[in-house]
Order: sequence, then structure tokens, then C-alpha cells
Amino acid sequence: MKEQLPAQVLAKLFSNSLVYTSEKLKAEQVCETPAPAQVKQPEIRAAAVEEKIDKPGKWYLGHYEKKFIVLVNDESNVYLSDKELEFLSGILNACKMNLAHIALINFKNHAASFQQLKKDLQPQFLLTFGINALQIELPFSMPDYQVQQYDGCAIITAPALAQLNAATPAAKTEKSKLWNSLKKMFNL
Repeated sequence: MKEQLPAQVLAKLFSNSLVYTSEKLKAEQVCETPAPAQVKQPEIRAAAVEEKIDKPGKWYLGHYEKKFIVLVNDESNVYLSDKELEFLSGILNACKMNLAHIALINFKNHAASFQQLKKDLQPQFLLTFGINALQIELPFSMPDYQVQQYDGCAIITAPALAQLNAATPAAKTEKSKLWNSLKKMFNL
């Protein structure tokens, strides 16, 4: 079953429009009545909007205000299930952050290497859940919860969110290890 994001999250992400269609572009061009000196302006504007259509949209959830990427690997959801998203929100809240501060990327839907993420987003922090260093093509492996500096980015790998969110003593121990690493990463 596919999970849906809460309405308030969708509203923030798509505050202006979900889709630009060619009909909408044509309607905007018809509504514009340029002055004689501005005859070429609608053509330039239409070309700029067409360029936006051809490029892929934002491929992550969040506003990425703190240059912090959270990389997950969820096979059955666009980003995360509601339960795991709530758990992640709790982790972020403990770090004095929220979804606006991060870029949440589902590795299943956007399997990017670290170098590609670095090129596209220039992260300062990277936290992976259920994805090891070799899967994102880092030139080294590292144990979970070790804060590793590489190429101007602090990196932590951790088990999958579902595993951490379990109601078991082992999961509680793992959450404690994650919290200690996050405190070190963010100087909390």
C-alpha cells in the first residue's frame, strides 16, 4: 500500500502549482497583451517556462535549509511511510531541526552517488538509513554511527528507520548510539 504525505506537507511543497501544462502556458500567453515595445517578451517568458518543464523537478522532500541530506531506502513509498516519517521527525526535533532543514531522498527512487549529491546539493551533513558507504560510492567503508568527515561533509550511516523504530531492547540501544553520533555531528 502506498503511503500519502499529510496535506499540510503537500501544501508547503507545492504552494503555487503542481504541474505546468502546455495548456496553462498557452492560456497565460493569450491573457498577456504586451505593449508594442515588448512584443518579444512573451516568447522569452514562454521559453523560460518550457525550459522548467523539461528539467526534472525537486527530487527530495524538504526545503534543505541546513545543507543536511537524509538518505533512506524505502521500497514501497515515495519517501517514507507515515510511521517512519513521524519517527524521523522526532529525531530531527531532538536535533532542533525539522523537515524544512533537510533534503529527504529515497535512494530507491534516486540512487545517486555521493559525488552526484555533492555536485547537485553541496551537503554539509549526510545521514543514511539502511544504506552503507559503498552503496553511495564513497571510497571507503565505515561502521554505523561513526561520524566521518569527507570532502567537506560530515557523514553518518545507520540501520534502516524501521529497524531503529522497533519496540525492542536492541532498537533502544541502536537509537542511543544514533543519538550519541548526532550529538557529536551537530555539537549538541
